[in-house]
Amino acid sequence: MTFRSPIHLAALVAVLLWSACQSSETYTPRGFRYVLHTNEQGPKPNPGEYVYFDIVMQAGDSVFNTSYMMTERPRLRIPFDEELTRNTPPFIDGLKLMSIGDSLTLYFPSDSMAIRPVALEPYDMIEYHLKVVDIKTDEEFRLEMQRVIEEKEKRLQQVKSREPEIAEFSQEILAKYKAGTLENIISTSEGLRYVIHKEGSGRKPNPNEYVSVHYYGLLMNGLTFDNSFTDGEPYTFVLGQGRVITGWDIAIAKLNQGSRASLFIPPALGYGEAGYLDIPGQADLYFYVELEKIN
Repeated sequence: MTFRSPIHLAALVAVLLWSACQSSETYTPRGFRYVLHTNEQGPKPNPGEYVYFDIVMQAGDSVFNTSYMMTERPRLRIPFDEELTRNTPPFIDGLKLMSIGDSLTLYFPSDSMAIRPVALEPYDMIEYHLKVVDIKTDEEFRLEMQRVIEEKEKRLQQVKSREPEIAEFSQEILAKYKAGTLENIISTSEGLRYVIHKEGSGRKPNPNEYVSVHYYGLLMNGLTFDNSFTDGEPYTFVLGQGRVITGWDIAIAKLNQGSRASLFIPPALGYGEAGYLDIPGQADLYFYVELEKIN
């Protein structure tokens, strides 16, 4: 599990409303303290079965990781006792004690970590808030993964087949822009210019949410420098944290999910004087984008 920048707990109140009915505190066989908040008294996962769950990793008032912002819900195989090692995540102990619908908080001393990240050094205790969504046998899991792989491949092929169409469309829009004939251009105070070709029916993303974006990038001379349609996979990132160029952070925040748009990004909102790989310094950039998903 990767460590991301802390997110204040208040921003996640909606997803942290853990039921407090019949809470009980005790310890796992490996000695980790936990509190069971919701107990549906259903069957627990057996070793070798897969648990689908939501998780929030919290220390103090900061959330360091959460599945509620991931593109896919995490799923883990429950190990047999002889497979447990010091590197086995502590929250596995909690998952072994839970049935579908149960919620639990497990407490883990941060000094017990083999390598404690710098961000966690001020904290003595890490809290793992867990909720089990589903449990599958090994056979059920394999069948589902086969179905997921087949559906993903079909989806990728559909996206890949659109590349020639998107390339032609992008060149046409860029040509109109350079000729001064492109209509409905919106300008922002930061210097970004954009045109919405199709208004999505979903909501706009909020800062710190994951977004998945398909894109096609051109230099002003029409040369393609990058695009997501070749591989069929959208680019996923956390909005508003500087993980992409500033022009993207500004533009994507203005789009509804499902929107298709063209972005005209000046160097100050792109890669500046230094440039990046095939993008020269002080380059104006064109991007065709589709906001596919908000997580």
